[in-house]
Amino acid sequence: MVDEHTNGALTKHFEKDINTLHERTQETKTSLSTHEAVCEERYENILAAIEAYTQKLENMHKEVSDLKKLATEGRTSLRTLFFVGTTVAAVIAGVAAFTNIKW
Repeated sequence: MVDEHTNGALTKHFEKDINTLHERTQETKTSLSTHEAVCEERYENILAAIEAYTQKLENMHKEVSDLKKLATEGRTSLRTLFFVGTTVAAVIAGVAAFTNIKW
């Protein structure tokens, strides 16, 4: 049988082990809380960066669309100018040709 002295030594040993485990659990709990807080802040920063890049991308898309529209309008204006210029030159050339003809 286990005598009183051995029983007391075992109890103290178990209490020491339990206290050690409790301390480690508290340290782990603190470390996990710190890790969660850091991860949460990192997550929020990542979301903010994604939102900023999304906004920049939307702005660039709008600018490209505006430039494309402007280029299309510019081509149309150039075609119109070329057509008018050619027509005016043809009329002037025709008038000059008819004025030089002697009847």
